[in-house]
Amino acid sequence: MIEIAKAIGTMIAALHGTSVVQSGPMTLEQAISAAETNAFAVRLQQSVIEKSHQKVNEARGSLGPQISFGANYTRYDQQIEASFGAGQSVVIQPIDTKSANATLQLPIDISGNRSRLLHASQASKRSADLTLQGSYNDTRLIVRQAYFNVLRAQALIDVDQKALADAQGRLDQGQKQFDQQQVARLDVTRYQAQVAQSNSDLISAKDNLTLANYAFNQALARPIETSVTLVDITDLPEVKPGEQELVTAAQAKRPEVLAAQQNLKALALITRATEQGMNPTLNFQLQYSRSIDPQGLTASPETTTGTLLLNIPIFDSGITRAKVKEARQDELQAKIALEQTKLQISQDVRSAIANLASAKARLVNATEQVRLAAEVFRLAKVRQDAGAGTYYEVIDAESQLTLARNGQVSARYDYLTSYSQLQRAVGSDDVAAAVESMNKTPKGGK
Repeated sequence: MIEIAKAIGTMIAALHGTSVVQSGPMTLEQAISAAETNAFAVRLQQSVIEKSHQKVNEARGSLGPQISFGANYTRYDQQIEASFGAGQSVVIQPIDTKSANATLQLPIDISGNRSRLLHASQASKRSADLTLQGSYNDTRLIVRQAYFNVLRAQALIDVDQKALADAQGRLDQGQKQFDQQQVARLDVTRYQAQVAQSNSDLISAKDNLTLANYAFNQALARPIETSVTLVDITDLPEVKPGEQELVTAAQAKRPEVLAAQQNLKALALITRATEQGMNPTLNFQLQYSRSIDPQGLTASPETTTGTLLLNIPIFDSGITRAKVKEARQDELQAKIALEQTKLQISQDVRSAIANLASAKARLVNATEQVRLAAEVFRLAKVRQDAGAGTYYEVIDAESQLTLARNGQVSARYDYLTSYSQLQRAVGSDDVAAAVESMNKTPKGGK
């Protein structure tokens, strides 16, 4: 029963566009899944897709028949009669007439323009679908960055808590030594100042965590005040494919490129249809009319007429020529935008790779710095306890250790952030698989 209740709650939440309250720590995959359902950019693009879908239906409907019904009532000022001698008259025009009619209209696409516009709307719909994939791609990056910022803030709190604990420990020891008249009041005051500084750093770190939680909830499009508990990332991903391979794969796979190509195809069809704007058009019309209470000599109970309407444009004062030039400029702008998109993708991939390499090098260096700084701090405390060291040596060693730990935390989450930027730049969560799938695609294949 509990499982059924959870399933019903999930369905209701999905129908209302809200996420189910998370029980327990949230993983990165769960956060991404929630954002892909609720993110504002995704929901807006889904509305764009639905609108594009209706545009396709509209264009398809323009090729099909249309049926309409109507009624007509006419009343004249007087009835017209004709007399044929005494007491004999015939109604020529009654004082009112009533009729009902049904009309069938069927366009005959002799120029093919209606079909071109249908294909153009279908290409626009595919472009909207691909743009949605791009929205998913961007949303995953935003969620990952917000997720890592929360973990970064939590890790920095741990660093500041360790620094505060060390400072408090030295203050307690210094107070005991002062009570035993082994150190001066000035040394205790310095310990107190260090505790106050560490406490201030911890307050700032907690404030940063609160802001990171707010940003994370915003990325998931859920109430800002929602409690955030996340699962940390233990393994750091590796990147094996070369830089040029990743750039080539990104330019071939990114939804933005594929969407731009479909948009360019739609604009080319629109340009072609605009060029044929002066072509003849042909429509077939079938009308059935029935008179109600027919009167008069010319009255007919019912009539059926069929009509072929051929329209041949001759001269439009250059309107079509201007529209063609406008359409060609739209197509040119789309080509330029596609080139710009590909160049931007190349920059995105190369920048992410450079940032990834830098973060990895800084992480290796920071890890070694933490090890060395911890050893220096230990030796400084030993020297001070033995009376051979000074207060300043311990404080400086602790500051260096805190800086090294902060650098290690920053480098670690900078690496994860850079990798998420690379995933977005390539357009795939599995960077290596994106390159492999491209290499397996036969030439000329889709």
